[in-house]
Amino acid sequence: MERIHFSCWELISFYLYCLVIISFLLTTLLRIVFQPRRIAVQLSNDLYRLLTPRFKRRGVAIETEIDYRVGPYFVLVVNIRGINWKRLIETTAKNEAKRRAKWLEEQQDSARDEKEAEKKDLLKGLLRDSFQSVIRVFKLSVDDVLSQVLAWFYYVHWIIYLPICYIAYSCGLGKVIRHFIVTGVTDEIFYYVGQKGMEMEIKIERAGNQAAFMLSALREIRADGRELKKKQQETESLDTDVFLGPLLGPSIKEDKGPAVEIPGFKLPENLEFVSLELEVPCGFQRLRWALCHKDSKFILDAILKASKCENITCGQWSKFDEHIGIPSSNLPDSENPGDFLLSERESSYLMPKSASVNAAMAYETCYLIAYNDYCLCLKYKTLTPDVPFGGSFVAWTQTLIVNTGNNSSKVTFSVEPEFPNGPPMVARQIVSGMKAGTLEKFVQMGQTITKYAEKYP
Repeated sequence: MERIHFSCWELISFYLYCLVIISFLLTTLLRIVFQPRRIAVQLSNDLYRLLTPRFKRRGVAIETEIDYRVGPYFVLVVNIRGINWKRLIETTAKNEAKRRAKWLEEQQDSARDEKEAEKKDLLKGLLRDSFQSVIRVFKLSVDDVLSQVLAWFYYVHWIIYLPICYIAYSCGLGKVIRHFIVTGVTDEIFYYVGQKGMEMEIKIERAGNQAAFMLSALREIRADGRELKKKQQETESLDTDVFLGPLLGPSIKEDKGPAVEIPGFKLPENLEFVSLELEVPCGFQRLRWALCHKDSKFILDAILKASKCENITCGQWSKFDEHIGIPSSNLPDSENPGDFLLSERESSYLMPKSASVNAAMAYETCYLIAYNDYCLCLKYKTLTPDVPFGGSFVAWTQTLIVNTGNNSSKVTFSVEPEFPNGPPMVARQIVSGMKAGTLEKFVQMGQTITKYAEKYP
């Protein structure tokens, strides 16, 4: 009996262990198969295939295309080529009748008890129904009103409603009618997605000039995973042991000692998005000379030219060009570093072609925000009018350097987008692309500073 009991217990344990393993394998399989990217690809392909016959049933001829697809997001472009008004009005009337019948049924089920109680007071019932009718009218959207008008046309001869439809479509109501037609199909899309046990969000945008430009920008700004991986491999394959000489300049004696904070001085605030914080083995005044002095070639040769930028022009500081960046011990007693603030320096360069945008000019203005022996803050305003949607935004970046003493400095890079005329429809994509592009630049600068500081201590 003991052996039988022991064998049964082993069998139950083995059975439970198998259940745990199978559950784990099924969970892993579901995680692999039901990834948002995979679902988005399959769903976008299904909708691309189904949209044309869905619209055709309503009497609308379309052409569609998957214009943008990355991660769990995709954009379907729908171009309405022609409308069969008779079929559209007939379909709209049937849908409106079904919707009204369903609404009346729900209202009757929910208000049956109230109506029975109000039979004794006829005036109260009439006032209640009238009040609810007025509320429904004010809650109607433009699409609801247009749907009701088209449903009424179903009971009118085509000789009457057809000229009205043509005139309305050609004289200002075309955008409204197209939006109504596309919106009418979203219910079927939600039903199709619901059958598959999924959820999704749909946003319909009009295909005006701004939307067309938006789609063009999306094509240029999106970062595909394979292209990003290829770009990273190209960056890793570069020869990182090539040095162009001591571009950081000579070491400065004052950098060897401890950092001394300035009483009452407050560090400038970072911009909206902090991209990178790191400590570099380079003295503060030495790094300040490399970034600010007029004789320094560090930014030109080690950063811009190393990034394959072309047509580079670097201007001078708007004031105190000879003194900005020099060691404090060499600064004349007549000069006050506080006077250097708000100095400006302009530069421009042709950015190389990348995975997201073609080669384009960048026009950069550097502002000196903080300058002393404890902190240096450089704020950059960059304009890229030649990139997609480039005229609608300004890229602000900031380099904040704090003296930590013992030949080391703390560097904080941050970025912030500005939309002078208000955020466009692709603002989120622009911000994402800006953060990714500037982060790559910041990482390169941090690595280059560290590399040259270690090579030429």
